[in-house]
Amino acid sequence: MNGLQTLALRNGLFNVKYYTHGRGTPLVYLHGAGGLPAFTPDLEILSGHFAVTAPLHPGFGSTGDEQFHEDLLKFTLHTWDVLDALGIEEPVLVGHSLGGMLAAEMAAIEPRRVKKLVLVSPAGLWLEDCPTADFFAMTPEELVQAVFYDPQSDLAKAFLSLPQDTNAANEVMIQRVKGLAMAGRFLWPLPDRGLNERLYRVKAPTLLLWGEADKIIPVQYARAFQQLLTGSAEVKVQVLPRAGHMPLLEQTQPATKAILEFCLEWV
Repeated sequence: MNGLQTLALRNGLFNVKYYTHGRGTPLVYLHGAGGLPAFTPDLEILSGHFAVTAPLHPGFGSTGDEQFHEDLLKFTLHTWDVLDALGIEEPVLVGHSLGGMLAAEMAAIEPRRVKKLVLVSPAGLWLEDCPTADFFAMTPEELVQAVFYDPQSDLAKAFLSLPQDTNAANEVMIQRVKGLAMAGRFLWPLPDRGLNERLYRVKAPTLLLWGEADKIIPVQYARAFQQLLTGSAEVKVQVLPRAGHMPLLEQTQPATKAILEFCLEWV
């Protein structure tokens, strides 16, 4: 079952929507600033080996984003609360972009609860000589150029397409604006919220997965994360060719193969 389900949390303060599918070791996927409008093909592949759970962040389909006010600790603890309520004790954590920053924070706060950590083009650091892109200021067309390796691909074109129905199209636009507003609390103007001072606490074996042509968070950040993950049992960097900021969608087969080889080796 991979349709959206709803969890009431903290006496209804949060109504959390989440996808779940598969059996075995729990794997939790934390999405990026683009949201997660469906249970995507990469998650389908992973669910053949893991019990995959993918919660939607507040502001991206779940409620309660007004509780955070740029407080990354609250956001991190909230996500652990979600996993506690779902009975997920020691997950493999996979996070993309904003979700990668969140996964890293979760692994730093609860280092003994995370079996494996996979960070896919994670946000959270800032290099003065290699700044991350200000995608909040981009038009949709500019964003497609920055996010995708091939802006003419069907995947990129689908990003720009809207439903024919006016009401449905308006709802898509509203959800995009709400999601970007939520992401902006933690990523704008700088995504540095002190993660660099906490990464040493991560103990889980960690895979850093990047698209070689990432124009949002350049591949140079992989080395920065690697250098800061001094407490991790293992840190592996894998860079995927012909991929931009969305390697799980642009290069689904090699990306999921890399995740499975890394995680199943350790499970």
